Amino acid sequence: MAINKKSLTDQVYSMLKEKILNRDVDLGEQLNTREIAEEHGISLMPVRDALRRLANEDLVENRPRVGFFVKNFSEAEVNDILEVRKMHEIYCLDNYFAEIDREVISDLKDKFENGHKKYFTSYDSKLHKEIVLASHNNYLIDSYLKMINHYTMLFSYLNYKRSETSRQEHIDLIDCILKGDKAKAEEILFRHLDRVKIAKDASIKNRA
Repeated sequence: MAINKKSLTDQVYSMLKEKILNRDVDLGEQLNTREIAEEHGISLMPVRDALRRLANEDLVENRPRVGFFVKNFSEAEVNDILEVRKMHEIYCLDNYFAEIDREVISDLKDKFENGHKKYFTSYDSKLHKEIVLASHNNYLIDSYLKMINHYTMLFSYLNYKRSETSRQEHIDLIDCILKGDKAKAEEILFRHLDRVKIAKDASIKNRA
């Protein structure tokens, strides 16, 4: 990524966050501030500031006198993330079904049917977020967005491996929402979320 000299911290932050969420860097991998700065011809300060922002979002760990590391997860944490995601989305679908933005998800259906596979992860994320955003509950939404970043770090690569099955499940889910069939929508969503059940799917490394 070419760094524009304007808003260096914001640009480094966005670049590193994208790499972390896409698993272009490994869980637990050290992020060398000097190497990042030299690679892009910038000073250390914006790199450190960007990494501190990522640490505040719990995507990076700041270890005093050691450095910054991509967050890693224990097996228990991975399974907790899976459970909490399911709790958020099933709850919101059940309680705020009528509030889901039909125009947005109708547009997403067209993207699932006709969009390029490389954008699948963004379509997937958008649909699931729309279910939670329907709650209009800022506390619930904030906790979900923090959790879903961790989920994306762990499992986004599975979307490509399972994209055809997941694509059809998303289309079926959208159809049920548009038809007003809440019971069927909940059945599809539960089955979809239940496909990733165990921590080994995340390919996590043992933490030192």
